[in-house]
Amino acid sequence: MLNFLYHIPGIYMALIIVGMTVFSVFFGYAIVKYFHWLEVDAEQRALALMMVSIITTINSLLVAFAAISVWGNYNDADRTVASEAISASELARDLSVFGSRDADAADLDLRTYLVRVVEAEWPSMQRQQRADPGTEICFNKVFESVSLLSPTTPRQTILLSEVMARMNEMVKFRQQRLQGLVVCMPLTLWAVILIVSAMSFVLLYVLPPRPFDIFLIGCWACTLGLAFFFIVAVDHPFAGDFSVTSSALQEAIENLTQSHVWPAL
Repeated sequence: MLNFLYHIPGIYMALIIVGMTVFSVFFGYAIVKYFHWLEVDAEQRALALMMVSIITTINSLLVAFAAISVWGNYNDADRTVASEAISASELARDLSVFGSRDADAADLDLRTYLVRVVEAEWPSMQRQQRADPGTEICFNKVFESVSLLSPTTPRQTILLSEVMARMNEMVKFRQQRLQGLVVCMPLTLWAVILIVSAMSFVLLYVLPPRPFDIFLIGCWACTLGLAFFFIVAVDHPFAGDFSVTSSALQEAIENLTQSHVWPAL
């Protein structure tokens, strides 16, 4: 439902989320005051404001929990990409010293795969939140090439175990990265946060339409809007302007080229 937000610049995403939050709050406030739905005396107003402090505390805890949860998922995705890049670098170096034509062919397939991840799969992950079928084919080709290696010396036998270990790590980290495409905050948690937020504002509507009271309501609306923006921005680790980048994989390709493990393009 909110996927379109990940296809626009981050500043516009922030303006839309914060703006809609503030607009919704003041629209509800205007409706309540226009129809005189919450006409209360001083004692009732004091009780309502006491309840506001309790509800806002609970709401703040819910928002903080959600923010920590999505930030944890975001960091996990970032670490997965870094681990994938490290495993790819180690695999490339092992293949380069293996000393056979099959290993050279596998090394070339690995380079093709990494370039394909950066140039084709990453844009697909950011815009469509799905893997690139062509990149999957390249990865399967790497695995097939590695599985065809046949050691002819004791040294190659030892290297082959390292190569297979790095290849299995590549499989694991790739799967973890692709699983991150479907990671998001549960709708149930979103619903609870929005309902509790609405309750806190409804109780604030007992405040009279004085400039200072309106300013207080606006500050709370902006605070929640910014919190919602942060949660939405990092809820999908590989989507939008604030997504995890492919810089770790790009650096791996550049380092392998500069160290002459791979020839320059």
